[in-house]
Amino acid sequence: MVAGNIPARPALYPYNVSEEDMGATTIGALVGAAIDKMSGDDDSSFDGAIKGAVVANVLKVVVPMAITYAVGWAVLRGAGELKAQLFETEDAA
Repeated sequence: MVAGNIPARPALYPYNVSEEDMGATTIGALVGAAIDKMSGDDDSSFDGAIKGAVVANVLKVVVPMAITYAVGWAVLRGAGELKAQLFETEDAA
């Protein structure tokens, strides 16, 4: 059922996953598998692929949060310095 301009989503797939999200997960899995295979500990690289996919998904959340924090910190620091320059008062001696 479609109401207005909102498209209906299938009930079995409630999340919107874009191709970019799946691509990052896939690349993370491939890199993790390659690193695990290079270590030579075992014949299977599935555990490395799983770790790589998890790391890729964590980075998709952590990196934007870190960038947002850094920009916010820089803006607050710049605003503080601007306030100090604008409202600088000289002591009457």
